[in-house]
Amino acid sequence: MKKRLIVPAALTALALMGIAPAATASTAAAGSAKTTAATSTEAKACKEPVKAPNNVKIHKKPSHNSTSLRLMYKNTKGCWIKGVSGGKTTKCGAPDNWDGWGYISYRGTKGYVPNMCVIPA
Repeated sequence: MKKRLIVPAALTALALMGIAPAATASTAAAGSAKTTAATSTEAKACKEPVKAPNNVKIHKKPSHNSTSLRLMYKNTKGCWIKGVSGGKTTKCGAPDNWDGWGYISYRGTKGYVPNMCVIPA
């Protein structure tokens, strides 16, 4: 039983001293490569990429009164899925009572943004 505790304890001690074992570093690099590959695959599958010139809230429904799912950050890209009607908005310079929303995918989150708040990438 004591032998099973030696290796984890030694690895923990090395990590606390700032010395990362080679196996841990290579495992982290492999995990990072998988994440990058998944992100690039999603980007390649997107037929209509869009960019946010400013931070934009992604909503659960096409209305500002609905729950915000996440923030699409300034100068980042997402994927336009379709345009929809929804609640009226004047955000992002939209004319009074503008009724245009877009259903987008952004970093694994799908939701609605006013279509005046994103531009073609």
